[in-house]
Amino acid sequence: MRLLLLCACFTLALSHSCKDTLNNAGISSRFNETIAHAIHSMTVEGLKLFEPFASEKNSIPTVNQDLSKPEKVLPFAPDVQTGSSFATPVMNTIDKILSSIGDAKDGLGPHWSSIERVAHVFHMWDLWFKIRDSAWGDVTKNPPKDTTCQCLTDIENNGIKAAVGWVAKHYEKGTPITLLNRPIPKLLDAKSWSVWKDRLLHYYTPEALKDAATYLYCALY
Repeated sequence: MRLLLLCACFTLALSHSCKDTLNNAGISSRFNETIAHAIHSMTVEGLKLFEPFASEKNSIPTVNQDLSKPEKVLPFAPDVQTGSSFATPVMNTIDKILSSIGDAKDGLGPHWSSIERVAHVFHMWDLWFKIRDSAWGDVTKNPPKDTTCQCLTDIENNGIKAAVGWVAKHYEKGTPITLLNRPIPKLLDAKSWSVWKDRLLHYYTPEALKDAATYLYCALY
């Protein structure tokens, strides 16, 4: 409910010019939610799917990996390196996740089980690949207007940064795999996975993918 109110408040707060601009550009009315979900745990490595020369000199707001810090939202996507002990990126990513359990700087907080952490990290990578392989091509062929980008990158006023902050706050007390504020079961078996799977796919709609792709283009180029 709180996030619904947050979305509604920022929708009201948007200037009429930005509201019209984003609507005319085909951006959904819940763009701050869809974009915040796509970017809240973005890394430099993830950004390189869209811009090969991406670095920590970016302006993508993300949840602070160190949740103990008072600054819950970083103004950039960090460079998160995996090791090289294993032969494949997948195993090195799993090694990174499992080796960070119990570390307050793993970006998720204390409430996620091992399998939930693995599911979250690979879900985000899957979503980034989905954005790149679907909406990204259309966005790069028909780039958004400067006015659209100005409205989307005004994260202090359009609700995107606030929605990323919502995720950070809720990591302190649970496992919010969407920004819908719905209860989620612990991931223990096939039945609970069916709920997780449904929630994880919530932001794979064409509208959500276009929102994220357009924002990333505006923020990177």
